[in-house]
Amino acid sequence: MLNYLFIKTMVIKDYKGNNSDRTLGLHRGKSAIKRETSSPTPRKIVMWVAVFGLVFFINYLFFVHLKPINKKEINRELTPREHNMPDNIAEWFDKGYKRYEEGDLQRAIEAYTKAIILKPEETRSYFNRGIVYIKMGKHDKAINDYNKVIALNPNYAEAYNNRGWAYLKKALFDHTIKDCNEALRLNPAMATAYHTRGMAYKAQGLFDMARKDFQRSCELGNDSGCQAYGELSKTKR
Repeated sequence: MLNYLFIKTMVIKDYKGNNSDRTLGLHRGKSAIKRETSSPTPRKIVMWVAVFGLVFFINYLFFVHLKPINKKEINRELTPREHNMPDNIAEWFDKGYKRYEEGDLQRAIEAYTKAIILKPEETRSYFNRGIVYIKMGKHDKAINDYNKVIALNPNYAEAYNNRGWAYLKKALFDHTIKDCNEALRLNPAMATAYHTRGMAYKAQGLFDMARKDFQRSCELGNDSGCQAYGELSKTKR
């Protein structure tokens, strides 16, 4: 339903897409290079230099360019000044995620709010706080957060879908459809947007349009879309 920067209850594609829940790892071989007892030949020296050069290059990429992306922290580089601050945005973003996972929604809100205070232009803090607000049933506050995300980044497709879901919960179905249309314009393969729009069509009694959206959502791999398509097909044959 929702695209989530979190992993579970709601869908943040956020970034997790599907979910921005991914890590980059470097697998190291267990076998060691056998030492040669004979004198090294020029060919072997060249081979060793190539091997060590490759190992150095891979480690350089891993540690410098391909730093692991932790699902609980913001995927960005902090400046030295930010690293030395007693509080930094990554720490509060991580706390917000952990509190959400623990079900402590109020403290999750407080953590994301702190992250926003430290860096007001960081869209993902608003994005995740909006998800928590929806979970708490505070849909107006969620809409405000997604308004902020969209103002900062008008091309953030997942924010339109999530705001559309908040509108859906307020029975503002035309607003939901409009937001989902924009999300799908930006990302035509967003399965959750088809599902969200289908829910709005269904609520308006537009069952054929809802069925088409649920079917498309299902084809794109969304379980909620598959379930909604199956239920609607049974009741509205």
